[in-house]
Amino acid sequence: STAEAQMFVRLLALASLGSATALTYRHEHASPRLSSAGARLWSLRGGATRAAGSGKPKRDEARLSLKFAAYVVAWAVVPTLLRVAYAYVTLPAAVPAPAPSLLQSLGYVSAPAASAPEALPLPQRWQVAVAAAWVANNLAVMVPGRYDSRRAMAAEKACAATANLFTPSGWAFAIWGPIFAGEWLMMLYLTNVPAAGAVGAAVAPGWVAALCAQAAWCAAFRPSVCGPGLLWVPAGLLATTGACLAVAHRALRAMACGPLTNALVRWPIALHFGWISAASLVNLNNWLARVRSPLPLKEAAASASVVAAVAAAAYVTATTRDPVFAAVIAWALAAVAADGAKSARGLVAEATLDRVRSVARVGCGAAVLLVCSLV
Repeated sequence: STAEAQMFVRLLALASLGSATALTYRHEHASPRLSSAGARLWSLRGGATRAAGSGKPKRDEARLSLKFAAYVVAWAVVPTLLRVAYAYVTLPAAVPAPAPSLLQSLGYVSAPAASAPEALPLPQRWQVAVAAAWVANNLAVMVPGRYDSRRAMAAEKACAATANLFTPSGWAFAIWGPIFAGEWLMMLYLTNVPAAGAVGAAVAPGWVAALCAQAAWCAAFRPSVCGPGLLWVPAGLLATTGACLAVAHRALRAMACGPLTNALVRWPIALHFGWISAASLVNLNNWLARVRSPLPLKEAAASASVVAAVAAAAYVTATTRDPVFAAVIAWALAAVAADGAKSARGLVAEATLDRVRSVARVGCGAAVLLVCSLV
């Protein structure tokens, strides 16, 4: 409704003011080694390797700090506390029942009942789970030491045996920006706007499970936990993340959603769903490369990954009528074609890399056609 939309806009304005103040403070008082909140968007490479000869990392590794943890927790808790406090202050007092008359005391006339006090809009269990999962995910991605960290990628020594043929170009990871921003707004919307209760209760199980699986991927995708031979485990965790997001996406598409719900809930979930599906394929190819699989197998896996991505886009498009997933797959495959396995150049025959690029271009075109079929 219009009133609920206005309420959310006011809440967002207050939250944005607090965010701007906090970021200004961090910029002026934090040491140069502390990374900004946006730095983590570029660290989620999900198994993509650097180009050969890229040298040492240009910036320090983003690290989880107590300040950042407090900042993230505040975003999940403070808006709800303000909402409940405002409801408590403006809560109308209960009107006591008047003293019964003689006829009411004798039972000839029924006495009027006292008005029951309104209940405080305390967060429901699924809202607590949504906020907690959002906090856990934002903290998990900031813990350093993963395979896709700048330091780890700079230390890699490229060779033909470990060449990865299915890697997206660096610009593709900019999609994490709208994903993180969109899910931040979604968390605020679902946990603070009463009109979003039905939508939130429907998508919360799948979305919360997806973020838990993604946080588990952050814990597993590091040399100290999973060596090259166990990198199928992080790939499986990303695939689990995608499956859980598929559950949330399907539950959302089964409901009637207005423009505000589409912008704040459907689009972030669909973006995340599409990108994490592509990332799980990148992780799979990364595992095959690190266990020194034969080159023909790696080429076949890269081509099969393109086919699998397009097939998933076709299925989601046909069953949900949502073009966002196919658009993200097109974005990912365009990045794979643009990268052209740069880290493998000079190590693998150019004819092999050209075939992988050609398959990625065809897959990108097919995904674009799927998008156009619904637009």
